[in-house]
Amino acid sequence: MEKIADDLRELCLKADEVNRDNLMTILSDNRDTEYGKKYGFSDIHSFEDYRKKVPLVKYDDLKDYIRRMLDGEKNVLTAYPVNRYCSTSGTTGESKYIPMSDNDLDRKGLFTEDPKRLFLSSDEGKHLMISTFRTYSGLEGKKVFLLSEMYYKYIYDAGKLDPSIYVGGKDLFFVDEESPDIFYAKAAAALACDDIRIIECMFLYEVLNFFGYIERNWRMIVDGLRTHTLPDGLSVPENIRKYLLNINVSPERLDKIETECGNGFKGIAKRLWNKLEIVNGIGSKRYLTEETTLSEYLGDVSMQYYCYSCSECLIAVPPYLDECSYVMVLRTGAFEFLPYDTENEDITYQPHELEPGKKYEPVITNFSGLYRYRLGDIIRVKSFIGKSPVIEFLFRKDQAINLAGEKIDLNQLELTVYDLRKKGLNVDKYCIGPVRLEVPGKYFSVISVQNDPAAAHISDEAASELLDESLKQNSPDYKDLRGLGHIGKPEVLVCTDKEYEIFSELTGLESGRTHGKAKHIYHEEVPKEEWKRIINDIRKQQ
Repeated sequence: MEKIADDLRELCLKADEVNRDNLMTILSDNRDTEYGKKYGFSDIHSFEDYRKKVPLVKYDDLKDYIRRMLDGEKNVLTAYPVNRYCSTSGTTGESKYIPMSDNDLDRKGLFTEDPKRLFLSSDEGKHLMISTFRTYSGLEGKKVFLLSEMYYKYIYDAGKLDPSIYVGGKDLFFVDEESPDIFYAKAAAALACDDIRIIECMFLYEVLNFFGYIERNWRMIVDGLRTHTLPDGLSVPENIRKYLLNINVSPERLDKIETECGNGFKGIAKRLWNKLEIVNGIGSKRYLTEETTLSEYLGDVSMQYYCYSCSECLIAVPPYLDECSYVMVLRTGAFEFLPYDTENEDITYQPHELEPGKKYEPVITNFSGLYRYRLGDIIRVKSFIGKSPVIEFLFRKDQAINLAGEKIDLNQLELTVYDLRKKGLNVDKYCIGPVRLEVPGKYFSVISVQNDPAAAHISDEAASELLDESLKQNSPDYKDLRGLGHIGKPEVLVCTDKEYEIFSELTGLESGRTHGKAKHIYHEEVPKEEWKRIINDIRKQQ
């Protein structure tokens, strides 16, 4: 059953009007900027005019403008005051710096926060925020943040965020300095609290890491809570250190934690926090592997998919529980959509013109100086609420592996790994990339095997056979090209979770500064022998 806030429902009912009005407001307000003069914003009176006069762009088309803005120039892309910049997490390459105006932040409102409240059965109980948000900035002293850091600081300063509802309050929500051991603080505070009703994060992958951390370290955490001590060398800010040393937990609560953790971690979430209803975070089919593992910890706790957003724009929020689909928020910009794989870039559609079942690439015009900006995402329309489409994110156009034209996207890859699990290869984490220097080219993958510390009963060769079979099953193009001999059989290196964790750190496969994202696809030529050497060295040191 759908649940959306009244103000969002009103926007959905008149999505066509809102989208048009947003465009006209943006063009009018920015007609005297350098970009507005170049493309004649003053002479644009409709979406049709806009399509004809203003080109579709990507980040590289605008980066020189943005660099000038970073250096302090005004009225370059936008007339709106820009005091902050979003830094992308670098999933697809070098970091990008996206301007963000207060007007833009204000239009995001509480659209991402309202769904959490709507689906909870009560306002009682605590929220646990696993992510942590910096209050300091980077990039040569300029105000550069992740979007989530910027957003939460903005609504806090505006009096729209009450940190007291979160476990640990403001101390554990915002940080004023680097805090490498923040997971210890989050886990200790969470275990000490018995009335958590919702767990929040930016990416659901963070929740998986959180429960994995507790599974590995719960004895150390409980000992610290019992004795009011901290592990030697714990690196957290002084205010968090004081907070942790002053946590008071009843002996009964500590006994319960020891009993439940000692009984194993299947369904541990509800056993530790019996009021827990929802886990909220960004996820999609590209994180299917992680979410399948996460469900082992969560049991019957519902997942709520936080939003469909990017540094450039908040696009949509969830109207349902346990369903990875989103209804568009039309207040945050003017939107167009390119039909997927079209060769004709002159044809775009507005949100109310989309067709259920079809795939599109979003094109955004926002309130921070981006005009007809191609996101490179591919979405599919599922249905409508009023005139606003309900969409699902499928994949990014540049997040696919390709050797000979097969173009296996991340959705297909996740289904492949899910299929491996059904065949007995219980994959936990993985990465895959091309080996093009061999003839024929092939894929090389490193995987960790869940609940199998030795991983001794699965040979690399057997894993390679299973991966080859599953890729053929989920990608007809791969199957055809394998049959023609244009792609060789993949190679797989099987390791333990701990080995994979160290391997990821050494090779830089872990991406993101503050919020974890799984990086599954390695686009560059895989240094196969180097990766093998790294794993062997890790094993020798254990």
